[in-house]
Amino acid sequence: MTYGNIPDLGDRIRKYILNSGKKPGEKIETEHELAAIFKITRYKVRNVLNGLMQQGILSKAPRRGTFINHFDPAIVASNLNFAYQISNTNLYEYMEARMVVELAAMPLVIKRITPFQISAAEEIIDRMSQLKNDPPKADQADRDFHLLLLSACGNQLLASFSKVVALLFHYVEYRKKYWNPSIIAKLAEEHRGIIEAIKSGDLELTVKRMENHLHYRQKIDLR
Repeated sequence: MTYGNIPDLGDRIRKYILNSGKKPGEKIETEHELAAIFKITRYKVRNVLNGLMQQGILSKAPRRGTFINHFDPAIVASNLNFAYQISNTNLYEYMEARMVVELAAMPLVIKRITPFQISAAEEIIDRMSQLKNDPPKADQADRDFHLLLLSACGNQLLASFSKVVALLFHYVEYRKKYWNPSIIAKLAEEHRGIIEAIKSGDLELTVKRMENHLHYRQKIDLR
């Protein structure tokens, strides 16, 4: 393998950034410096960096340089969603993945959720109820509720992965089947029941209410 091979070069530049010890928000070397390090043209380096920027890993600021981005689940979900659409991923695979990760996170959510996060979740539920006649915004509130609970698990890796799955699910057209006031009101009340179970510290009740809320067992055999 040679440095001039673009796929190999991409792997080498990723490894170089990882081994550099640089953190999100820090600047990496210039195209000119990387070209000298890898003994290739700036054009080839630019192609690799542009690819990393499209993936959301890097960002470029005029006259300041190229920086490492903080992890953004929305960018990852968007890229995966496009890939999944092209490969015709089955809708029920979204559902199955979402159910598995959200139910698995509940023990940590009960253990680590803060009073502030509980209050924020209750505010989101109120907002969702108030927006029942504006389905797109109510659906966004629904997403925000689930993302908040996933963040509350306190495990950064699990929370990040879970957010990707939750965001993926909200990209699908399937969501629009819920876009009517009566269903939105029902979902908001289910959210309220989940929060009450979390506040009581009852894991079994929390999991049961979350499972009923997601209700994918009616469509998928997870055994």
